Amino acid sequence: MLHRLRVAWRVLRAEGAGGFRDRTLDHRAEAARRRAYVPLPPGWRPEAPIPVLLVTSAPPVPWLGGVPSQLRTRLAAEERLRPVALLYPTGSAWRLEVRAGTRRWFLEMPGAAPSPFALEDAGFEQTVRAARERVGAHAVHAEGLAGLPPASLLHLAREGPLLLSLHDFAAFCPRPHLIEEPVLRFCHYSTDPDRCARCLAETATWQGTRRALTAELLTTAAAVVFPSDFLRQIHGELFPGVPADARRRWCVVEPPIASTSSLERRTPGPLHHAALVGSVQPHKGAAVFAETVRLLEGEGLRWSAYGGGDAEHLATLRRLGVRVRGYYRAGSLPERLRRDGVDVALLLSVWPEAHNLVLSECVAAGVPVVAFDLGALGERVPRLGAGRLVTLEQGAAGIAAALRAMQRDGLPKVPAAVLTGPEEAAAALREVYGALGLLALEGPFA
Repeated sequence: MLHRLRVAWRVLRAEGAGGFRDRTLDHRAEAARRRAYVPLPPGWRPEAPIPVLLVTSAPPVPWLGGVPSQLRTRLAAEERLRPVALLYPTGSAWRLEVRAGTRRWFLEMPGAAPSPFALEDAGFEQTVRAARERVGAHAVHAEGLAGLPPASLLHLAREGPLLLSLHDFAAFCPRPHLIEEPVLRFCHYSTDPDRCARCLAETATWQGTRRALTAELLTTAAAVVFPSDFLRQIHGELFPGVPADARRRWCVVEPPIASTSSLERRTPGPLHHAALVGSVQPHKGAAVFAETVRLLEGEGLRWSAYGGGDAEHLATLRRLGVRVRGYYRAGSLPERLRRDGVDVALLLSVWPEAHNLVLSECVAAGVPVVAFDLGALGERVPRLGAGRLVTLEQGAAGIAAALRAMQRDGLPKVPAAVLTGPEEAAAALREVYGALGLLALEGPFA
């Protein structure tokens, strides 16, 4: 109890009352969700096989970030279309959840999650095989590679179809955001073995061994699902040895936002309020934002930061006069930005984002963005007419210049856009399963 009180106090001090409240509500909602599942009876088997077993390295809870939150949003729609079996670690065990119609079951399975840098884990393989056999799955779908051992996935792929969703650069590096340690900068897709060894604290050959395994996995997988054309294309460049016939099995399914309803567009007014949106972390540009605030001190702007993050960075922003809103609940951002009168959102990731859910939510809110011309943001911002881009090399000075230009020239009006919702994402993934003949294996849905 004392430990929990200390954690609660740290969160309250770092993120404020609003962030603490929203975190508490999400934890209560997750506890209620889990209580809705009943234990699987001994010897239980589904009435008809569940064709695909989903496997992920983290629970589908919103406070762990964008990928688990997106999975949670999509699964809510998938469960209305077909029976779903999901396997994920809970710390000291694995939890298998099965949902078919209104019925929900769970099974606690022994074993800890693999080490993030593990290449192979026999215990993980044993757990996946047991879960696959329990639900009668024909295929395994790894929802992300971060935190999952690539050699073990290869072993599973040789036993039956394996699908792989990539949400970041975990196939290229176990640091999936490509932020180099200890300098905390984008490594620009480093292939220098000595540089990689220093960053990862591994041998000079370790990264090459891992990349050979992930290249084979990208070749062997029955399908590889990417969140954006950018990520699919850059993986083709990073793994040129993957043959063309394997790349034809690579596809794009855009991650969903909780609600695709666009708020009524306002006539843009003057720029008064700028906000860092997403999370306050080094790879999300927390230091760039702090420097931007310093550069524009005294120029009439009000500043906010939305999203949880590193306590030290949050404290720094507070000292600079930034209003720290902290953690917010999934799906609440568009209304919150409009209600708080945010005129421009700053998406300052210093790594090449694979998709960026926050951009979709800013578009739904009609709030323009300023972002670095990097990764999927460099492609999506101009395509959506969502704001301005600055080169990464320009850094905080470039962001400050873009904001001054908006003060001088006015804010752009963000057009309404067709965004991907939970039903569309679930239907797109169902098409992938159907193309592999997996849906023919499932029984009637009730």
